[in-house]
Amino acid sequence: MRASISSIKLYKACRRAYQLKYINRLVPMQKADALETGTNYHAKLEQLYKTGDFDKDLTKETAMALAYKRWIYPLFVGQSAEDRFECRVGKHTLVGITDGIAADGCIIEHKTTSLLSLDEYEYNLQWDEQLMAYMLATGARKVYYTVCRKPNIRQKASESDEEFFERMCDWYYTDTDDKIRLFEITKTDAEIEAFRKSLNEVMTEMEYTVDYYKNTCHCHSWGRQCEYASICLTYRPGDTPANFETW
Repeated sequence: MRASISSIKLYKACRRAYQLKYINRLVPMQKADALETGTNYHAKLEQLYKTGDFDKDLTKETAMALAYKRWIYPLFVGQSAEDRFECRVGKHTLVGITDGIAADGCIIEHKTTSLLSLDEYEYNLQWDEQLMAYMLATGARKVYYTVCRKPNIRQKASESDEEFFERMCDWYYTDTDDKIRLFEITKTDAEIEAFRKSLNEVMTEMEYTVDYYKNTCHCHSWGRQCEYASICLTYRPGDTPANFETW
């Protein structure tokens, strides 16, 4: 079978959510705000690496991208933009897209977060299967991981949009390392080999399973309700649920 690490992670988290997204091919028409922010931020960084700059508006994503351009971009001017890959895992194929490849051949990933502690974020990266999958696919044993915190300030009633935007930009000048940071994550060959074996077992299970049971522990993962909560209990193949579309 062919699968991305995102689909594999969702399968492990909740088979019902996996079924709705990757078997029934349903996606919400309206993305969660956190996902929308990440998508818009990534689009600006991709434009930055392709053209040397990006479209600017008075949004938090622009403020975040400007912070990246000032503090992180000079370290990776030679980075390529998004790079697709395919990798054999036993009889299966792992597919995906990295955010970029650095001049030294190592992977670069860009993320956003609302966490107040980037130290906690770095600690959690040690278990990130996405990084392991990228190392397996590319042969690299190091990932450069950039994380940008979303501004957690609110617009004042007396502020114009322009004034609020400037304040969001200025927010990164105080305690900068706690708001935008570069991590280097490394793994050994033994760790990647153990991950490959585990991945092969999961992909084999995914190929043959017919039991897409619910995992209620996943219903509020990442601090928000599952995007399939409104149809989880009622959807039947062939239905056209409101606020969803097929891909």
